[in-house]
Amino acid sequence: MAVGNDKTRILVNIPIELKKQLEDKAKQENRSLSNYIVTVLIKELEKDQ
Repeated sequence: MAVGNDKTRILVNIPIELKKQLEDKAKQENRSLSNYIVTVLIKELEKDQ
């Protein structure tokens, strides 16, 4: 899968149970796992601004 010019890939190791929880939340919001994680990270960073 190609990555757009404005994006990059990273490798992150997380516990299996955390991945399952994130997948469930992403499914509830009709998002891909990747998109859900990016959304959560953006919201968390915006809290500090």
